[in-house]
Amino acid sequence: MTRRLDLHNPPKGLPVLIDTEGAAWNDYWPERVILTDASGGTWRLPRHWFSEGVSPVIEASRYEVTQELSWFEILQPPTWWDLCDINISDKAVSEGARGIAEIEVSVAPGEITKAFWKDPFGKVWRIPHDWRRRRVKLPDCDGLLRNNLPQDIADEFGGRIVAVNYHPGSLCCLVDGYRVRDGRGGKWPVRTADCMVVGFGDEMERYA
Repeated sequence: MTRRLDLHNPPKGLPVLIDTEGAAWNDYWPERVILTDASGGTWRLPRHWFSEGVSPVIEASRYEVTQELSWFEILQPPTWWDLCDINISDKAVSEGARGIAEIEVSVAPGEITKAFWKDPFGKVWRIPHDWRRRRVKLPDCDGLLRNNLPQDIADEFGGRIVAVNYHPGSLCCLVDGYRVRDGRGGKWPVRTADCMVVGFGDEMERYA
Protein backbone atom coordinates (compact mmCIF):
# COMPACT_ATOMS: atom_id res chain seq x y z
CA MET A 1 0.00 0.00 0.00
CA THR A 2 2.92 2.37 -0.56
CA ARG A 3 1.71 5.69 -1.92
CA ARG A 4 2.97 9.21 -2.39
CA LEU A 5 1.77 11.73 0.20
CA ASP A 6 0.88 15.39 0.04
CA LEU A 7 3.30 17.06 2.48
CA HIS A 8 0.95 20.04 2.72
CA ASN A 9 -1.78 17.84 4.20
CA PRO A 10 -0.18 14.68 5.66
CA PRO A 11 -2.31 12.13 7.57
CA LYS A 12 -2.06 12.68 11.33
CA GLY A 13 0.30 10.31 13.11
CA LEU A 14 1.56 8.65 9.94
CA PRO A 15 5.31 7.90 9.67
CA VAL A 16 6.69 9.44 6.50
CA LEU A 17 9.70 8.56 4.35
CA ILE A 18 11.22 11.35 2.25
CA ASP A 19 13.30 10.34 -0.75
CA THR A 20 16.36 12.13 -2.18
CA GLU A 21 14.14 14.23 -4.43
CA GLY A 22 12.00 15.47 -1.54
CA ALA A 23 8.94 13.33 -2.31
CA ALA A 24 7.10 11.90 0.72
CA TRP A 25 5.89 8.31 0.96
CA ASN A 26 3.96 6.49 3.68
CA ASP A 27 5.88 4.14 5.96
CA TYR A 28 4.48 0.92 7.42
CA TRP A 29 1.15 1.58 9.15
CA PRO A 30 -0.74 -1.33 10.77
CA GLU A 31 -4.49 -1.39 11.12
CA ARG A 32 -5.83 0.93 13.82
CA VAL A 33 -9.22 1.03 15.53
CA ILE A 34 -10.45 4.47 16.59
CA LEU A 35 -13.42 5.23 18.87
CA THR A 36 -14.90 8.73 18.90
CA ASP A 37 -16.85 9.57 22.06
CA ALA A 38 -19.88 11.86 22.41
CA SER A 39 -17.70 14.89 23.11
CA GLY A 40 -15.59 14.37 19.98
CA GLY A 41 -12.57 12.86 21.73
CA THR A 42 -10.79 10.05 19.92
CA TRP A 43 -9.45 6.91 21.58
CA ARG A 44 -7.36 4.11 20.12
CA LEU A 45 -8.46 0.55 20.86
CA PRO A 46 -5.98 -2.36 20.89
CA ARG A 47 -6.14 -4.30 17.62
CA HIS A 48 -6.11 -7.65 19.40
CA TRP A 49 -9.52 -6.89 20.93
CA PHE A 50 -10.93 -7.54 17.45
CA SER A 51 -8.86 -10.48 16.25
CA GLU A 52 -8.33 -14.13 17.08
CA GLY A 53 -5.26 -15.94 18.30
CA VAL A 54 -4.35 -13.67 21.22
CA SER A 55 -2.86 -15.44 24.21
CA PRO A 56 -5.23 -15.30 27.21
CA VAL A 57 -4.03 -14.38 30.68
CA ILE A 58 -2.47 -17.63 31.81
CA GLU A 59 -2.88 -19.12 35.26
CA ALA A 60 0.82 -18.56 36.00
CA SER A 61 0.21 -14.81 35.93
CA ARG A 62 -2.30 -14.90 38.79
CA TYR A 63 -1.13 -14.05 42.29
CA GLU A 64 -2.70 -15.47 45.44
CA VAL A 65 -1.83 -12.66 47.86
CA THR A 66 -2.79 -11.92 51.45
CA GLN A 67 -1.43 -8.37 51.65
CA GLU A 68 -0.79 -5.41 49.39
CA LEU A 69 2.63 -5.56 47.75
CA SER A 70 4.53 -3.73 45.01
CA TRP A 71 7.92 -4.12 43.35
CA PHE A 72 9.89 -3.02 40.31
CA GLU A 73 10.71 -5.03 37.20
CA ILE A 74 12.60 -4.39 33.99
CA LEU A 75 10.67 -4.29 30.71
CA GLN A 76 11.52 -3.92 27.05
CA PRO A 77 8.47 -2.01 25.72
CA PRO A 78 6.72 -3.26 22.58
CA THR A 79 6.49 -1.21 19.40
CA TRP A 80 5.57 2.45 18.95
CA TRP A 81 2.23 1.31 17.54
CA ASP A 82 1.42 -0.90 20.54
CA LEU A 83 2.13 1.89 23.03
CA CYS A 84 -0.10 4.19 20.97
CA ASP A 85 -2.86 1.58 21.11
CA ILE A 86 -3.23 2.08 24.86
CA ASN A 87 -3.48 5.85 24.35
CA ILE A 88 -0.07 6.86 25.68
CA SER A 89 0.80 10.27 24.27
CA ASP A 90 2.81 10.45 21.04
CA LYS A 91 5.71 12.26 22.70
CA ALA A 92 6.01 9.72 25.50
CA VAL A 93 5.68 6.84 23.03
CA SER A 94 8.47 8.21 20.83
CA GLU A 95 10.87 8.22 23.78
CA GLY A 96 9.58 5.14 25.59
CA ALA A 97 9.76 2.68 22.70
CA ARG A 98 13.51 3.13 22.36
CA GLY A 99 14.87 0.94 25.14
CA ILE A 100 14.69 -0.75 28.50
CA ALA A 101 12.17 0.63 31.02
CA GLU A 102 11.48 0.09 34.70
CA ILE A 103 7.89 -0.65 35.70
CA GLU A 104 6.16 -0.90 39.06
CA VAL A 105 3.95 -3.93 39.63
CA SER A 106 1.27 -3.80 42.32
CA VAL A 107 -0.89 -6.57 43.77
CA ALA A 108 -3.55 -6.59 46.50
CA PRO A 109 -6.03 -9.16 47.84
CA GLY A 110 -9.09 -9.46 45.62
CA GLU A 111 -7.68 -7.16 42.91
CA ILE A 112 -6.13 -7.79 39.52
CA THR A 113 -2.42 -7.20 39.06
CA LYS A 114 -1.53 -3.65 37.97
CA ALA A 115 1.58 -2.38 36.20
CA PHE A 116 2.74 1.23 35.85
CA TRP A 117 5.37 2.82 33.62
CA LYS A 118 6.86 6.28 34.18
CA ASP A 119 7.73 7.96 30.89
CA PRO A 120 10.94 9.99 30.39
CA PHE A 121 8.99 13.15 31.25
CA GLY A 122 7.82 11.91 34.66
CA LYS A 123 4.21 11.03 33.86
CA VAL A 124 2.97 7.63 35.07
CA TRP A 125 0.94 5.42 32.71
CA ARG A 126 -0.85 2.18 33.47
CA ILE A 127 0.07 -0.61 31.04
CA PRO A 128 -1.30 -4.16 30.65
CA HIS A 129 0.12 -6.24 33.48
CA ASP A 130 0.98 -9.09 31.11
CA TRP A 131 3.30 -6.78 29.14
CA ARG A 132 6.14 -8.02 31.32
CA ARG A 133 9.37 -9.88 30.96
CA ARG A 134 8.79 -13.56 31.68
CA ARG A 135 11.17 -16.13 33.08
CA VAL A 136 10.65 -19.39 31.22
CA LYS A 137 12.27 -22.80 31.37
CA LEU A 138 13.20 -23.89 27.86
CA PRO A 139 12.68 -27.47 26.66
CA ASP A 140 15.64 -29.83 26.66
CA CYS A 141 18.13 -30.04 23.81
CA ASP A 142 15.91 -32.36 21.74
CA GLY A 143 12.96 -30.04 22.26
CA LEU A 144 14.95 -27.05 21.01
CA LEU A 145 16.08 -29.03 17.96
CA ARG A 146 12.41 -29.73 17.19
CA ASN A 147 11.97 -25.92 17.24
CA ASN A 148 14.64 -25.73 14.51
CA LEU A 149 17.39 -24.21 16.66
CA PRO A 150 20.97 -25.04 15.59
CA GLN A 151 22.71 -27.89 17.39
CA ASP A 152 25.21 -25.65 19.23
CA ILE A 153 22.47 -23.33 20.52
CA ALA A 154 20.29 -26.30 21.54
CA ASP A 155 23.24 -27.85 23.42
CA GLU A 156 23.91 -24.60 25.28
CA PHE A 157 20.34 -23.57 26.13
CA GLY A 158 18.50 -26.88 26.53
CA GLY A 159 16.59 -26.89 29.84
CA ARG A 160 17.84 -23.44 30.89
CA ILE A 161 15.74 -20.72 32.52
CA VAL A 162 15.90 -17.48 30.54
CA ALA A 163 14.17 -14.09 30.52
CA VAL A 164 12.04 -13.24 27.48
CA ASN A 165 10.13 -10.08 26.64
CA TYR A 166 6.46 -10.74 26.00
CA HIS A 167 3.59 -8.40 25.09
CA PRO A 168 0.45 -10.42 24.20
CA GLY A 169 -1.37 -9.04 21.19
CA SER A 170 1.50 -6.80 20.10
CA LEU A 171 3.11 -6.46 16.70
CA CYS A 172 6.54 -7.48 17.97
CA CYS A 173 5.65 -10.76 19.69
CA LEU A 174 4.81 -14.16 18.27
CA VAL A 175 1.25 -15.37 18.72
CA ASP A 176 2.29 -18.84 19.91
CA GLY A 177 5.92 -18.52 20.96
CA TYR A 178 8.80 -16.63 22.58
CA ARG A 179 11.93 -15.20 20.98
CA VAL A 180 14.97 -16.36 22.93
CA ARG A 181 18.19 -14.34 22.69
CA ASP A 182 21.45 -16.26 22.58
CA GLY A 183 23.62 -13.35 23.78
CA ARG A 184 25.39 -13.12 20.43
CA GLY A 185 22.74 -11.23 18.50
CA GLY A 186 20.61 -14.21 17.57
CA LYS A 187 16.89 -14.44 18.42
CA TRP A 188 15.31 -17.89 18.16
CA PRO A 189 11.55 -18.65 18.17
CA VAL A 190 10.49 -21.35 20.63
CA ARG A 191 6.88 -22.49 20.94
CA THR A 192 5.09 -21.35 24.08
CA ALA A 193 3.66 -24.84 24.55
CA ASP A 194 7.21 -26.24 24.84
CA CYS A 195 8.21 -23.81 27.62
CA MET A 196 7.29 -23.50 31.29
CA VAL A 197 6.63 -20.09 32.87
CA VAL A 198 8.47 -19.95 36.21
CA GLY A 199 8.19 -16.25 37.01
CA PHE A 200 8.03 -12.68 35.80
CA GLY A 201 10.54 -9.85 35.70
CA ASP A 202 14.20 -10.53 36.43
CA GLU A 203 13.91 -12.06 39.89
CA MET A 204 12.46 -15.20 41.43
CA GLU A 205 8.70 -15.43 41.75
CA ARG A 206 7.45 -13.49 44.75
CA TYR A 207 5.23 -14.87 47.49
CA ALA A 208 2.90 -12.94 49.78
